[in-house]
Amino acid sequence: MSGLMRGISAAVLAGTAVAATVAPATAAPAPAPVTERITFSSTGEQLDDGAGIGALSADGRYVAFTSSENGIVPGDTDGQNDVFVRDTQTGTVEQVNVASDGTQADDATAWGVRISANGRFVAFMSWARNLAPYPQPPVVAGDVFVHDRTTGRTERVSVAPDGGTVWASTPFDISADGRHVAFVGSSKRMEGTAKNEDFAYVVDRRTGAVKRINDALPPEWHVDSVTLSADGSHLAYTARHPRGGRHELWLADLATGERRLVNATPEGEPTNGGPGGVRLSGDGSLVAYISFDEETVPEAPDYTWEQYLYDSRTGETQWITHEGRGGVGAGLLSRDGRLFAYSADDEEDPNVSNVYVRNLRTGRTQLVSRTLGGGPQTEGYAAPAAFADNARVLGFSSSAPDLVTGDTNAVGDGFVRRLR
Repeated sequence: MSGLMRGISAAVLAGTAVAATVAPATAAPAPAPVTERITFSSTGEQLDDGAGIGALSADGRYVAFTSSENGIVPGDTDGQNDVFVRDTQTGTVEQVNVASDGTQADDATAWGVRISANGRFVAFMSWARNLAPYPQPPVVAGDVFVHDRTTGRTERVSVAPDGGTVWASTPFDISADGRHVAFVGSSKRMEGTAKNEDFAYVVDRRTGAVKRINDALPPEWHVDSVTLSADGSHLAYTARHPRGGRHELWLADLATGERRLVNATPEGEPTNGGPGGVRLSGDGSLVAYISFDEETVPEAPDYTWEQYLYDSRTGETQWITHEGRGGVGAGLLSRDGRLFAYSADDEEDPNVSNVYVRNLRTGRTQLVSRTLGGGPQTEGYAAPAAFADNARVLGFSSSAPDLVTGDTNAVGDGFVRRLR
């Protein structure tokens, strides 16, 4: 044995002897579950008009929210719904639905907001015409913008070939890296078609390429909504005929062009329900949605909105219930597809709802909207908004007054809770 090896062996033996006389170390306990309110003004004041939490950065540090209250940041005087980002570590708040020079929007901004994983890029939809260049005269219609919090630049991503508006509508979405943005736009504006139909488009902000996704739709069908997977690989979109009839929910692989019908009967036929509230897992393999159609899963009740979970890898659809009953809504998947957050109405009072998280692998369910007294909220609504910190944190909205101390504004606020 070499001298080096003999020295290592002696050190190991000595360490073993010492360890035998010392009590074994114990792992540090996991942080206790706690609820924190996260929507405040730049001075730390609660918001009298409330706020709707839209998204969290991947680590949970940055929260994007919307509010119509004036004065959340200095200079916010437009009296309109605006988009803000709060740094939960420093407490600073910045308004992001502004022009690159900081000018306030001259028209309304939609309630929806999305943020990239690192918190740098924030996507929103607005009817304002002073946030980015437009040809003259600008037409008042919706467009999707992305604000870069590092450079301060605001970019319009829904741009028609002539530079004008695309008549975009909500919802829209952005990939986790901020590169791809999906939106619903007018085919007449985007492609010069004779008829004005709403189609799904995905923009690559790095290359500027624009791709229409729903080429397989029947004539005259319109797209209602789009949802992009976090990795940008899949797009889910809902479509319908403009004069009514059934709705269809499709999942498109953006690399291969493959499309799968999601809201189908076990035999593969389209259902008659109107799917909505679509959310995807990070890789797009799982699709959560609500639908008003009992044919999706045989055991689901008739003529009620129910929550379903579709697995594209197996083609199977699962009916999501809470304590054996349906009526579950606002489904949200963690990026790894392991956790499913949802809201469920109180069995005695349909005007009260709570947020729960279920581990899809173990079946364990935990209450998220827990009051200071330790039980579920007994007044107001609650709905999940976003997972963060590797699904160890859930952001949600609630109008309950007793989730945290000092909540006296009697309106909805944004919260986060660390999960067990």
